[in-house]
Amino acid sequence: MKTKETRAVIALQMGFMVPFLYFGTQIIAAPFYPDYSFLSMPASLLGSDLARYPLIFNLGAIITGIVTLIASPGFLYTFKYLHVHSIPAWLAFIALVLNGVSSLWAGVFSIPDPRHGANPFAVGIFVFPILLLVALWTRPDARQVKIYLIITNLLFLILIPIMSGMTGLDTGAYQGLLQRIAALIFFPPISVGAWYLIKNIRSSQMAKQ
Repeated sequence: MKTKETRAVIALQMGFMVPFLYFGTQIIAAPFYPDYSFLSMPASLLGSDLARYPLIFNLGAIITGIVTLIASPGFLYTFKYLHVHSIPAWLAFIALVLNGVSSLWAGVFSIPDPRHGANPFAVGIFVFPILLLVALWTRPDARQVKIYLIITNLLFLILIPIMSGMTGLDTGAYQGLLQRIAALIFFPPISVGAWYLIKNIRSSQMAKQ
């Protein structure tokens, strides 16, 4: 492949790893937090001053953010390479950048820093799946990816009233579980999108040979 396409594929491969870094960081950090519960405790507590080695989680969050930022130009370049409409392509790119900065923010401003809970970039995490769906909507070869993203966004809509307290359910004892369910909704689309774009850029290059 040409140099630009090779760089794009490498960046996308980094993007594929983002969900694994996100969840892997928690698995590695949890043993260093006394009596940590994945069911009731949010992930950010692993980076708080209550953990024995908060640097494990916070460094993991920073690495996750850096990897996400490295991946984002790969998404944008491949969108353009595949002639995806520029507006949804740029919006999906911006959302992914915000996602990366959000992870950096979480790692740098860890609990009990009051700035941790006021992360202004977290919106990128929530809107990326819908923007990726819009970007790929006209792609006839993305049927399975689009079905997955539709289901993902529907699950997000179902989760909103539960996590916001609109249902009246007492979710305090399941805060950690709900957060991780939400993460399973929002982070894997990065891997799925990266996989689809890698497959297409490689297929396009093979067709030109």
